[in-house]
Amino acid sequence: MEDISLISNLYRDLIDFKSRFTATHTSGVSECAVVLSELFGMAELDVKSMRIAGNFHDIGKLIIPNSILEKPEKLTVEEYGVIRCHTYYTYNTIYSIGGLQRIAEWAAYHHEKLDGSGYPFHCKAEEIGTGSRIITVADIFTAISEDRPYRKGMDKDAIHKILKSQTDKKLLDKRIVELLFDNYETISNQVKIEQAKALEFYEKRFLTIVDEIAQ
Repeated sequence: MEDISLISNLYRDLIDFKSRFTATHTSGVSECAVVLSELFGMAELDVKSMRIAGNFHDIGKLIIPNSILEKPEKLTVEEYGVIRCHTYYTYNTIYSIGGLQRIAEWAAYHHEKLDGSGYPFHCKAEEIGTGSRIITVADIFTAISEDRPYRKGMDKDAIHKILKSQTDKKLLDKRIVELLFDNYETISNQVKIEQAKALEFYEKRFLTIVDEIAQ
């Protein structure tokens, strides 16, 4: 588990640093998922597994072209289809490592919905475990609170409106969303701390190495 954790940290940075617009995303999702799992009362080993799953959740994006990831305009139907494939590749990549089926599901099901309308596998509620439900909420929260090429990050009220709308439609686990907002300041601050560390590493070390190689 410790070795896998170290490897997941490496891939977390590789995934995030693929695009300047996602340089802190995985760090944020992973930290949010860990804090939520602790507050939910998950066992220590499960919390460690949650961090690994959070680090790996977007590993499938390594095959997505930056021209799509960084596109400031609305994606075409074909481009959106390419983006959606990343969860399928996330699952297959992690599942290929023996003994990591649960982590593969937690990581790859972050776009599944409780009514079966999500992707890539269109899982129903009974097929989506607590870990996957936590990472789903962590991913949405982190994504809409971040600045992206096409919009500014949303504030607490806007985030609450979106997540509540999805719980009202029975798409997300209401317990997890309520846990997030019952502890919003704590979770938000922890996520910002981890993202600040990732951004500092990206700007001071990763970009420097890239510039040196380019020269």
